[in-house]
Amino acid sequence: MADPERDTETLAQVRALAPEIVGVLNDLAGELASARRALAEARARLAAAERLADRDPLTGLLNRRGFARELRRAAALAGRHAQPATVLYLDLDGFKAVNDQHGHEAGDAALVHVGRLLEANLRETDAVARLGGDEFAALLALADAEAGRAKAASLERLLAATPLIAQGRRVPLRASFGVRALTAGLSPERALAEADQAMYAAKRARRSGAG
Repeated sequence: MADPERDTETLAQVRALAPEIVGVLNDLAGELASARRALAEARARLAAAERLADRDPLTGLLNRRGFARELRRAAALAGRHAQPATVLYLDLDGFKAVNDQHGHEAGDAALVHVGRLLEANLRETDAVARLGGDEFAALLALADAEAGRAKAASLERLLAATPLIAQGRRVPLRASFGVRALTAGLSPERALAEADQAMYAAKRARRSGAG
């Protein structure tokens, strides 16, 4: 049987504890919100770190790691959906002379200059990277080998026609290009290697006077 006096006493005790309970719940809510903010900030820092890990610190372009990721994605699309893509591999001709004659600051400026020209003359859907030293690569989305060769020739002319201006002096730049289309069954690593080989063949031909 219910005891009205006891129920009243219990209710009074609960009411007396209510402010304390509310305070505890508010503290927990604040701590939860703070934990969520900390988690969001940690995720943002991690994402930023991952982006930096894929970028060349000098030019801001993709580095070899970042380019390999884009290349794997394009190779998968080429294999599964026959979606064309083409790799361009380029190496600056006579880059050592730029460093020797104009200094390493001019050499770095030349790499940044080339990177900006490539970015400005490729589509947002394309990927461009500095692989290391004076070697760059581009991945042309939805482009077959013919389109890749045409783009390589266009970029080669552009680089030759757009010298670097370093300390008031014109520093001519020229590059050799290699082209390799992605095809079903061709690994991304092999595609990049064959584009590299084609670039060196073009460089040898130019040195021998055939290019």
